Parts: sequence; C-alpha cells; structure tokens
Amino acid sequence: MKKLVLLSYILCGFTFLSCSKFLEENPRDQISEEEAYDNATSVYLNTVATLYNYVGGYSDSQGLQGTYRGVYDLNTFTTDEAILPTRGGDWYDGGFWQGLFLHKWGVSSDAIRATWEYLYKVIVLSNKSLERLDEFYKQTNNRYIPAYMAEVRAFRAMYYYYLVDMFGRVPLVLSSSTPMKDVKQSTRQEVFELVVKELQEAAPLLSAERSNQLGDYYGRLTRPVAYFLLAKLALNAEVYTNNNWTAGSQPDGKSVFFEVGGQRLNAWETVIAYCDSITALGYQLSRTYEENFSVFNETSVENIFTIPMDKNFYTNQMQYLFRSRHYNHAKAYGLSGENGSAATIEALRTFGYDTDSVDVRFSKCYFAGVVLDLNGDTVRI
Repeated sequence: MKKLVLLSYILCGFTFLSCSKFLEENPRDQISEEEAYDNATSVYLNTVATLYNYVGGYSDSQGLQGTYRGVYDLNTFTTDEAILPTRGGDWYDGGFWQGLFLHKWGVSSDAIRATWEYLYKVIVLSNKSLERLDEFYKQTNNRYIPAYMAEVRAFRAMYYYYLVDMFGRVPLVLSSSTPMKDVKQSTRQEVFELVVKELQEAAPLLSAERSNQLGDYYGRLTRPVAYFLLAKLALNAEVYTNNNWTAGSQPDGKSVFFEVGGQRLNAWETVIAYCDSITALGYQLSRTYEENFSVFNETSVENIFTIPMDKNFYTNQMQYLFRSRHYNHAKAYGLSGENGSAATIEALRTFGYDTDSVDVRFSKCYFAGVVLDLNGDTVRI
C-alpha cells in the first residue's frame, strides 16, 4: 500500500510539473516589433503595404471612394453634378444632404470632421512608416528602402492633395511625434508646393508598372499615378496657389511655373508634359467609354489608379450605384436600391437630355427613361 501511495505522489508530481510547463508557455496572436522589421519583405509589409488598407473603406467617411459621407460625397453633392433629394421620409437625415447641395454646412458637421480626421489619420500613419523606414535604412543600408520611402512619400502626398483641394489652408504635419501645440495652419500654396515637391522627388524611384492591373503593383502608387496627380495639381494651379480666394481674383496659370525635366514650364505646359509622360508609359483611351467602369476592368488601358474591390480579398465597398436606384428598379433586377442620388437638371442639360439632340454618351452615364424588367414589362414607381 505504501508503495502504491508513493507511486501516486510521484505521478502527481509529474502531472503538476507537466501542467506547470504548459502554463508557462506564451502563445501569441501577433509577432514582436523586432520580427516585424527584421528583413526587407517584412519591412515593406508593415510600413508600406499596410497603408493601402485605408484607401478603400467599408464605413462612413472612411476611404477615398466607395462609402457615404466622405471624400466622394463632399466633392459630388456640393456641385451641379448630382443631388440627393429628400423624397418622403427618405434621405432627409437632419438636412445633411440638402445642406451639402445648398452650401449650408458648418464647423459642426460630423461628416466633414470625420473626413478631415480620416485624411490626417492616414498622413500620421504615413509619417510613422517613413520614420521606421529611415531607421531601418540607417541600420542596414538596404537597397530597397529608398524605393519604399518614395512610395510612402507619394502616398502621403496624395492625401495632402485631397486636403489642399477640399480644405485649402491646412496644417503640414510631417512627423508622427509633432506636439499639438506645434501644429500650425499653412497657406494653401505652401501645401500645394510641398505636394508637388514630394511627388516630383518620389516619381523617379517609383515603378513604372501599371497600378490598375493585377500583379505586384495592383492598387499601388506607381510612377504613372504620380504623374497623374502632378497633372491634376498643375491643372488646378490657379486655385491651389491662391491664398485669398475671397478677393475675387486668382493667379493666371501662365504665370505659375513648375520645374519639369530640367525645364521651366507654366501650369498649362506642365499639364501637357505630365500627360505626355503618362502616354509614353503606354496609357491610352479605351476603345469605348464604358469599358473603364465594367465589373472586370483590370485590363483597362485607360484607368490609372483604381481601388481593388473583391468580395473575398478586397472587401472595400462601392455603395454609389445602388444608392441611386429606385426600390422598384432594383427589385426588378434582383438588386439593392435606396431611392437616393440623382443627376441635376444642369448635368442633364449638358447631355442634351429631353431634346432632339441627346448626346450618345447619355445612356452610358445615366439610368433614365422607361425601365423594363427582365420580362420586358415596364417598371413603375
């Protein structure tokens, strides 16, 4: 009996020892910071690739396109291009959409504040990535790092482009550790000049590959994307270099100059130069206008920068199409509809709608007139 008791104690001892060892293990759901930056591939994934998670979006005010109450809506429903009318109880939302169209927004707008915060959030994350890349380069002198840094600089410049376009005078925050007390408002021209400088310096180090086609550079900031942004900046230089837009006058594009390829060009010459650079990289107009907007448009020869969208791999949202359909139109095709956005009268007149000379592109851009269901019957609303 004593032997059996002794054996039991020994077995229990082994059991507790085994359990003790098990409990001492440290399972992890994430890797350490040292492991995240221990080689060039890991550095790219954790400093550059991670930023692209924020280009698209799936919640309000997040992403450059695809979601509500963000960059797209603030740039669209404030113009003569489109309107989101209130129909019955649909789309009043406290007068938000009416306020955009009537230009009656203010500092208390949640959507405008959220969009501002989104843009600066991505800029701060870009600053952190640049600081990490600079640190890694000093430690390793890795030959890939300058290209990674150029991509992040171009990426950050794109977000400053949206800020200077939408808000004008904004703070230039180029460090992730800048104290709030040191954050100062810059003039619109200062921000514009920084964006141009960053893109011009980054472009030679960026890949010339297509960003809109499947592959290693799908959805990334490549050289043609930088050229595209520079062309847009030059095209709007009269506005972006104007620090006093309430004065009733603005600079002349012929008197706004850029340094392009060792030449001093005015704004209009700069637009042509960068568009020629894009063409030289193989871009051209698509055979038909609508090809650029097809569901599978990865082979487009015209699209320059696209946001990858795939229900399995890139779950970014594109909500604008079904927002415009009436409920009955959508139901007739087994789709979703929200009885929302519509073209303005001014936009329709541009295409000659309801005249004897309707532009042939009208039907490619708008859902209008008599709508038939899949059986050929008229859809009534």
